[in-house]
Amino acid sequence: MTTPGRNSKPKGHYDWGLLSVVTILLMLGVVMVFSASYPRGLEGYGDPFYFAVRQVIWLAIGIAGLIVTARIPYIFWERWSIPIMGVALLSLLAVIVFGAERFGATRTYYQGSIQPSEPAKIAIIIYVSAWLTSKGRRIRDARAGLLPFGVLMGFVAVLIVLQPEISTAVLIVATAAVMLFVAGADLKQLAVVGVVATGTFLLVIQYSSYAGDRIQRYLASVGNPIASDEWQVSQGVQALMRGGLFGRGLGNGLAQQTGYLPVSWSDNIYGVIGEELGLLGALFVILMFALLAYRGLRIALRAPDNFGMLLATGITTILILQSLLNMAVIVAVSPPTGVTLPFVSYGGSSLVASLAGIGVLLSISRFSAESAPRTAQPGRYSYERVDLGRGNGRSRVSRPGRRDSARAGAYQATTPRPPSVGDGRVRRGGKPNG
Repeated sequence: MTTPGRNSKPKGHYDWGLLSVVTILLMLGVVMVFSASYPRGLEGYGDPFYFAVRQVIWLAIGIAGLIVTARIPYIFWERWSIPIMGVALLSLLAVIVFGAERFGATRTYYQGSIQPSEPAKIAIIIYVSAWLTSKGRRIRDARAGLLPFGVLMGFVAVLIVLQPEISTAVLIVATAAVMLFVAGADLKQLAVVGVVATGTFLLVIQYSSYAGDRIQRYLASVGNPIASDEWQVSQGVQALMRGGLFGRGLGNGLAQQTGYLPVSWSDNIYGVIGEELGLLGALFVILMFALLAYRGLRIALRAPDNFGMLLATGITTILILQSLLNMAVIVAVSPPTGVTLPFVSYGGSSLVASLAGIGVLLSISRFSAESAPRTAQPGRYSYERVDLGRGNGRSRVSRPGRRDSARAGAYQATTPRPPSVGDGRVRRGGKPNG
């Protein structure tokens, strides 16, 4: 198998299953954005296609980004992880000072057109993947692993909470914690991360009127969300109820026609799907994201090195957590968050960033162990693919180059070990370590 060096030409193939799932979600998204937004476009802008046309434009930009990131060898992102992280942090700092205020928050540039926290999600995942890979077995050492990890995540979370964008901060910290677990961190360290993160966000909610008011209204409506003072929660639940099993049909939903469901083409589009396509349509969307999770984690399991494995895990995790959080608001399991439904909701920055992340997953799939010969060549090492029972500081989806056999309960593939993969890192130019 050819390794992802600077001048290498991979002989693997893209994960067409993943690409098919994303394509279905994108097509559904364009249809539902038009169906949910045409009354608002007609009344506010004199054009029923106002939002749909802009969604298609952003979709074209996102597809271009997907093609570019899919063709770039994924190891490129490890080499440039520090500058990428620096740009992301600067953009988060700048939006606090120069950003445009909308709906009581300062999260965007150019009157709401660009939201830097969206591409920052992917940038942070890239950096965390490279950072965890560089730590190797030292990840269980609190001084080398937990403490710097906590400082890094705390700084990022503060920058995002100041916008305020609490839901995005929760998504990033949760995703980073999953990556830390997969990288081989001690469960006690993860417990500490969970306790500290929970305590921090409780303090933020207590001292933030923006978040506190939403939480209080939501908690008051837990027993009866239909009668909730939180308008978005009650209208989302009622939209799902009106849809029944088969839905009212495209364009026939009351939520967007009457304006009862705010920004129904963006944050609350899942409610429109439930009303117009019914329970079957809502379950179909859940099925698509379940397939996306399967394909993404499959790429992670077959990645040729630890960086690729962690990168694929992080991107898949944040997309799935974001989709679950968006849907949880509509079914009254979570207070309103403002996060979009990936690939489906209207939103340029979110759509482009999500498609760029999918491009990175496709790049990793080109070098996956699946595309390599199935029979190990003499003198080569084998990959040990999965061992969730690890507690010795190595990644739970294990690093390449293991000489010993897989432990009990683990699956050991017979894929030959690439010459450029040593301890989970690849030197510049694709040259082997050591």
